[in-house]
Amino acid sequence: MFIENILLYDEVYIPTQDFISLTILVGVLGERAVLNLLSANSLKFLRVNGAFCYIGNGGGIKTYEIASAPDGPRKPFCAPINEAISWALVGLKEKPKDPTLPKAVLNATIEIKADSLTKEIRHETYMDILSSTYLRNQFAIRNKNMDSLAGIGPKDVRIYGGPDADSWKGDEIDIVLRLAATNLELHLMDGAKCEDLTTSNPIGHVLKGKAERVLGEQAAGEAFAILRKIASVPDIGEGVLTKQVDIKNLLRIKNSRDGGEFRKWFHSHCRGDTKSIAKEYVGLLAQMPKISSLPVRIIRFILTGLIGTIPGAGAFLGPAVSAVDSFFLEQCLRGSLPKFFIENLKQISERPQ
Repeated sequence: MFIENILLYDEVYIPTQDFISLTILVGVLGERAVLNLLSANSLKFLRVNGAFCYIGNGGGIKTYEIASAPDGPRKPFCAPINEAISWALVGLKEKPKDPTLPKAVLNATIEIKADSLTKEIRHETYMDILSSTYLRNQFAIRNKNMDSLAGIGPKDVRIYGGPDADSWKGDEIDIVLRLAATNLELHLMDGAKCEDLTTSNPIGHVLKGKAERVLGEQAAGEAFAILRKIASVPDIGEGVLTKQVDIKNLLRIKNSRDGGEFRKWFHSHCRGDTKSIAKEYVGLLAQMPKISSLPVRIIRFILTGLIGTIPGAGAFLGPAVSAVDSFFLEQCLRGSLPKFFIENLKQISERPQ
């Protein structure tokens, strides 16, 4: 899914606290591929320094940090950004060899302090509950104040470790923390002006499903998978993982004029159901560059006339005219169409690297 998103969007932002996602990317794709993604501005990170918790004795939603020891270095999720990046790379079995990787990651990262969002996330999360008749009634059974929920001691702190964590109880406090995690993701998405969201948060998936139902749109990744099957394009993500497709070559065609035109066309026409995507693809194949309607003799006359105006050009240029014709027609006059991007994807998948 990650590779497909790289193709479908100009930029892909990954939210993180400790850069463990960087560890995974470098471990799976290799440091050279990650460097190519960073240098092409296709991959960026949104680093949240710190995390949210729920504190007893009326503390409610707050942020927290942890040090390894009293006055010692802080844990990666709240450490200075350089330390967090270094920690993520040191954790790799095969250590990166390119010394420019940490700086490239740093340059592609926007850092946000969690404590700067506390007021907003707390208000949004509490209002989500209080504005819901169902949740408000459920919470009211044992609670009177959102900052003093039942189930936590006056000196206790509860963190969100996910629904599968050992600490997960499923009570009101866990629901609050899960909602806070969702609101943080949505805040980061809005701040980065992202057009789409892929999340592992269960509530995030519910929100995404609701948007698809209300707006009548499929997730971009699912729509692209359908288009890929219709157009007989091999699985690009699988090709990258098996090293049959080189990230550098993939980025080259993504950042071409054809790639830009494809992304515009895809997001405008390919977010419906399978039948509508198939119909749009058939229409795409019918598109012809304007130059295709010109007679070959006219194109030859134009090219020959242009070459004739070059000072010193003589008979020695004659044999090259046909080659110039071919290049000129392919690269300059054919225009830029989404279907050329699809054809390039097929070629790059079938070509041995």
